[in-house]
Amino acid sequence: MGLGGRIKKMVQNWLEIQPSIGESLVIQEINTFEGTCFRNQLWYRGDASELHQYYTQVDDQMGNARFWAAIGTDGIDFRKIHTGLPGIIIDVLADIIIDALNDIEIKNNVEAQENWVEIAKDNDFKDLVKQAVIDVFIEHDGAFKVNYNTSISKYPILVFYSGANVEYEYQNGRLITIIFKNYYNDGKKKYLFKEFYSKDGIRYELYEEGNNKPLKDYKILKETKNLEEVHDNGFMMATQFMINKSKKFKGRGQSILDKKIDDFDSFDEVWSQWIEALRDNKTQTYIPEELLPCDDSGNLLKPSTWDKRFVQIGNTNAEDKAGQIIRESGDFDYEKMLQGYITALDLCLQGLISPSTLGIDTKKLDNADAQREKEKVTQYTRNKVIRVLEKVLPSVAVMCLKAYDKAQGREAGQYEATADFGEYSSPSFEAVVETVSKARPGQAVMSIERSVEELYRR
Repeated sequence: MGLGGRIKKMVQNWLEIQPSIGESLVIQEINTFEGTCFRNQLWYRGDASELHQYYTQVDDQMGNARFWAAIGTDGIDFRKIHTGLPGIIIDVLADIIIDALNDIEIKNNVEAQENWVEIAKDNDFKDLVKQAVIDVFIEHDGAFKVNYNTSISKYPILVFYSGANVEYEYQNGRLITIIFKNYYNDGKKKYLFKEFYSKDGIRYELYEEGNNKPLKDYKILKETKNLEEVHDNGFMMATQFMINKSKKFKGRGQSILDKKIDDFDSFDEVWSQWIEALRDNKTQTYIPEELLPCDDSGNLLKPSTWDKRFVQIGNTNAEDKAGQIIRESGDFDYEKMLQGYITALDLCLQGLISPSTLGIDTKKLDNADAQREKEKVTQYTRNKVIRVLEKVLPSVAVMCLKAYDKAQGREAGQYEATADFGEYSSPSFEAVVETVSKARPGQAVMSIERSVEELYRR
């Protein structure tokens, strides 16, 4: 122990300072990885009934105080409305990203480029990638894999599995195996079929439901009887697709919904309260008993809890009140409701997408500069996903071309591919004309050639 350590020990002994013994805390996770995928799927699907059923059955260790877990008092009903915002955000982002995908180029290989064009057309590649982006936004991550079935197509069949149906094996922090999970039912038993994709090839395992030991023969099902394992392949016929890494589930991705669930719940609550307040603040008609409307049989009409057209009041002997029908307007605080709505909406969109991208105008007085500033949030999210796709999609193309070579009885070739994405929110022709015209009045800031190029290069 050095001089500094001895002095520190002497001070501790003199002041009688006791070192901390630490504390032990137990935190219980509410959901498994598959459970969070299922929950996120419900938010994306946007069915209010499904959300209500889910949250009224799950114990969140917080007293189930969320809006979607709330249950009305006996005899008092209230309407729960889902705005559909999570699904709208994911669909719009996916459209913006995939619409910018121009092409995947195979460098210095004309034949490979032609083969890839046919493979992409056969697999409806852009639609497949769009659905993959949506699935990763919802279910954390996923993976592409190549199947080969000559009875369906002479080209490799590209399939994407979302996070709930994929597992990964890592070694020293590197991905070595992607496991694809398939569920089958032969009418008697349920089975889990796993496909292990690695650089060594493909192997299969079949499990009966509730049994962790694989069956000896994986070909007992009609779906698996024609499958053959692949050995000494030399490359992996699968590619992982992960945008953000999860801090909660090691080795897995993170859904864009994970940190926004409470915000979406609050937003639905604000809008539901708004509609409930509109109902409660309808104009009320107070009608004396002898003037109440009756049906054809002479029975008094019972007012509905929804329309609240009239309210029955007792008779009075007061001269100025007798036999009067009184109408009273509700007191709806529009400004307060609007501010609550905008605040809840802002929290839902923060870090994901700008309101103007969704066509939402929360501030009517925003000028063009302010609208462009808002669009930066969308650009950040878009660019983050595109940076990942610029690595993943070329890998998918190369993987397909190598698999095609193998299927043709050739050695897998060496290919290099790049993905080309266009710019986002490029200015309109009118905006370009205005910008170019401002650059040339009086003095030639921009040459004629440059002006023509800026105007007509598209």
